[in-house]
Amino acid sequence: MHSTANRLQSTFGYFTTCAFALAAIIAVLSLVPIPSPASSPSASISVRNVQVVKGRPHYYSEKREEYAQIRFDLDADLSSLFTWNTKQLFVYITVNYPSAKDGNSGMSEAVIWDTIIPTTATPYSWQSLKQKYFPEKKKSKSKSRKTPAAKAKTTDLTKPGVLSLKNQKPKYQVTDPSGVLSERGNATLQVSWNVQPWVGALIWDKGYLGDRLGKWDAGRVGRSEIFEFHPLKSKPEVVRDKNGPKTPPAGSAAPAVEI
Repeated sequence: MHSTANRLQSTFGYFTTCAFALAAIIAVLSLVPIPSPASSPSASISVRNVQVVKGRPHYYSEKREEYAQIRFDLDADLSSLFTWNTKQLFVYITVNYPSAKDGNSGMSEAVIWDTIIPTTATPYSWQSLKQKYFPEKKKSKSKSRKTPAAKAKTTDLTKPGVLSLKNQKPKYQVTDPSGVLSERGNATLQVSWNVQPWVGALIWDKGYLGDRLGKWDAGRVGRSEIFEFHPLKSKPEVVRDKNGPKTPPAGSAAPAVEI
């Protein structure tokens, strides 16, 4: 006869094997687009303004260096990437520019903006089931009123993956290890995404499954036109006399003429 510990160990091992098998089946089935999406993901991005200044890009920067701020316009429809196994979508924008002014040292890449788009609530999601079987107590009317920002956020989540940004300010500045960024040409902005499922592996737009499931030609779709970093704006120098103002010698001043 087996002891109680052996029986519990066998039961736990069987349960773990079944759980891993179920997770593997879900991960494989999520790769099959059922139902098939009506459209493919699309994105369009354009540069609005590029400004190169010299200073401290971060509060912890030890020295002054050149950094750039890029404002952009973005119109994207990534709703077809959301399936029954999608937890959230990570969207980010990178700037690709030459590592040196001569353009013979390869390309550098830096993230200037990103966002996380969660999936919409379904009748079988955790929040819906929690509200159904364990409803929260109703709050007073003064506290239950939704602010305009909360209403806008709820409306935006009705169809996740749709972005429309105009003259968007970047979250992160563009810096270079050399400390010099001005007068760099052949730069572009690129829209990229990463699908994070509930069960399964992450799917990147530049990965093996990104161009197959999302029908997304990584590197070409969501790329802006070529632009360049402008020369550094220099402030006019103010010439000051180190010795301070001087009193003119006697007799050098012009006499005042009364009319």
